[in-house]
Amino acid sequence: MRSIFQLAAMHFVTSATALWLGYYWLSVPESRAGMLAWSAAVALFVVLAMSWGCGSGLAFFAEADDRRAVEAWRAGLRHLLPFALAVLVLILLYWLLAAWAGYSAKPVFRIASFLTLKLRKPVRPASVQRIFDVALWLVRWMLIPVLALPVLSAVAKSGWRGFAAPGPNSKKWLYWIEAPLLLLCAVRLPLLLLHWVPRAGGFGIQVASFAARAGAAYLLFVGVWLMLAFVTSAGKPRLTQPSTVVSP
Repeated sequence: MRSIFQLAAMHFVTSATALWLGYYWLSVPESRAGMLAWSAAVALFVVLAMSWGCGSGLAFFAEADDRRAVEAWRAGLRHLLPFALAVLVLILLYWLLAAWAGYSAKPVFRIASFLTLKLRKPVRPASVQRIFDVALWLVRWMLIPVLALPVLSAVAKSGWRGFAAPGPNSKKWLYWIEAPLLLLCAVRLPLLLLHWVPRAGGFGIQVASFAARAGAAYLLFVGVWLMLAFVTSAGKPRLTQPSTVVSP
């Protein structure tokens, strides 16, 4: 329990620093070449910081034996380069999906026209667009995370060798339900909580409401991510005693 609390505390600090730098990065002007280089450096540092934090959690839960939180963070730092490279590939993949979401309007009209011609019935482009949106949602929140997270766990534990020996959890049907649900709770719910603006009487109450919602969203993000790391990395039962003992 003490190691898990230490791991959570380190995650709180690292994630808070990375989020603060992320907001700072959004405010960096890019009018000059020097500021553009500084913006790229800050963005890279944010990716490395978040990669280190996420990798340490995966490395902590991926070990069969008890591991201290400090050792898990050392393992995350030791394997930071391959882990960050995998994260950058995922960022590029999600960027391509976002670009496809903006481009999908053209094939939607073509498919709707083709189906209208073949079926002799009017097919609305909005109906085809809903199918595209559902398929894209499943790819974003289910297919890619379920397949990528075990690989990230193996990389966090073994470094470059992890790319050739991904974790086994993607083959378990229950993991296809657990991972998307936890990912939604770690990402979507905190964002919904932040964007929810209750009716408040004065400025002070509004500030207190935002602070409470931001704190709850942050705790939810870090806590659920550690649960997702626990499930992804085979979920070693650290908090329970062995059910069997060696007989003399």
